Amino acid sequence: MTDWQRLDPRTLATQPVATVAKAIVPAIAAMVGLGSAIGLNFALLIGIAVVVGAGALPWWTTTYRVTPTHLEIRRGVLNRTTVTARLDRVRSVDLEADVVHRVLRVTKVAVGTGVDESRLELDSLGVDEAERLRVALLHGSRPTDEPAAPAPVHEIARLDWSWVRFAPLNVGNLVIALAAFGAVLSQFDQVIDEQRVERAWHWLRDSDVPLLAGGVLLAGLLLWVPCACLGYAVRWYGLSITREQGKDGPTLRRVHGALTQRATTVEEAKIRGAVVRRRALVGLAGGAELHLLTTGLEDNETHLLPSAPRELVDDVATDVLGERAALRAPVTAHGAVARRRCYVRNLRDALLTTAGTALAVWLARAGGLGLAVWLPLVVLVVAVPVAVATAELHYRRLGHTLTERYLVSCTGTFTASRTALESDGIVGWRVHQSFWDRRRGLAQLVATTAAGKEQVVVPDVPLGEAVAVAAAATPRMVEGFLA
Repeated sequence: MTDWQRLDPRTLATQPVATVAKAIVPAIAAMVGLGSAIGLNFALLIGIAVVVGAGALPWWTTTYRVTPTHLEIRRGVLNRTTVTARLDRVRSVDLEADVVHRVLRVTKVAVGTGVDESRLELDSLGVDEAERLRVALLHGSRPTDEPAAPAPVHEIARLDWSWVRFAPLNVGNLVIALAAFGAVLSQFDQVIDEQRVERAWHWLRDSDVPLLAGGVLLAGLLLWVPCACLGYAVRWYGLSITREQGKDGPTLRRVHGALTQRATTVEEAKIRGAVVRRRALVGLAGGAELHLLTTGLEDNETHLLPSAPRELVDDVATDVLGERAALRAPVTAHGAVARRRCYVRNLRDALLTTAGTALAVWLARAGGLGLAVWLPLVVLVVAVPVAVATAELHYRRLGHTLTERYLVSCTGTFTASRTALESDGIVGWRVHQSFWDRRRGLAQLVATTAAGKEQVVVPDVPLGEAVAVAAAATPRMVEGFLA
């Protein structure tokens, strides 16, 4: 494939659809405005010409080739650009195909070199051609016109449809759905006036509020459960996680998606750790999800496994990290001072919430709204026990430990996170103390890294313990400061 190659001719169909999908609202507005000026028929012809041109231009101006040493991509007409990547620097080749691509049997190819988050993209190649290119770049073979020989693979995990039971328990997705619903409703603010709001308020005040709230909750559950399960199934359909042997070492490959199918490759040499998250209700049901801390990719916190049984998540994480202690070893608690801080913070927030409620009731009554004067007392009676319970839960989930290869930090209240960062992936330390930290002898220990969100925090740890952890995890890095 040393000769320059064009994209697949089917790009002429995929690109116009992608262009219209990305700008559907402005396109309709432009068509309406242009149609009122020159006539709808002429506006429609111009729109078709623009869409066809959007599909023809990438196909006409983009070529690529694979030499013995480089992948080269040329783009542009007047301003000709050539982008190259050394083959020995290629670390990932990701494939993505939405519904249109899959119908036409083409796919997008994104090549990562592991140097930064930028990627070389080709949209679109035929499915067979994309697979040949992927095998050639990752496994060092030469791309030919023959079908690509399948690389030996080892399956690590595959979707089990019983996992769908965790989908309705993911409260985070429910919050996102409610926010989207609220954004849609906000578009109808012109038809809502003060009189309608006042009538609705009087109707609500005169109704059986507990019965009404129960009905709304039941209706919401009946609507949310099937929607959550459907969303989970569409996103993670066909999920498989496999290990392949690349030219520079083993790679993980994750494939999933019903409508848009994505195939993501992660070089294991770029993995610096993992995060196991147990979200509130999912954790109570025995589930968790797995994220990988990686370097040099577009997303340095790769979502490897969706909500799945905790044992399976730990097994997959153990397979990837190479040890189970990072997932199961007991952690060191942070002591009575850290526990007291959790209680103080939560009780402070409870009192502030009560004070805010009292102020809102006073302002409402001053404005003529009949809010009950006992409402702040109810908030206080509820908020204080909740604050105490969540403070204890937060403290019990707070801890750290060092294994043979990993620094482990546990945090969270409703969502419990266990982060394992490879000691060799730590590039620096920061020990931060606020005024109140110094008075209590606590510190915020931050391990800086190129992976994930570029830091792993061990919060509210005794200062002496923070220094000891840093010295034990990276003795050569810290010994000069302790001398």
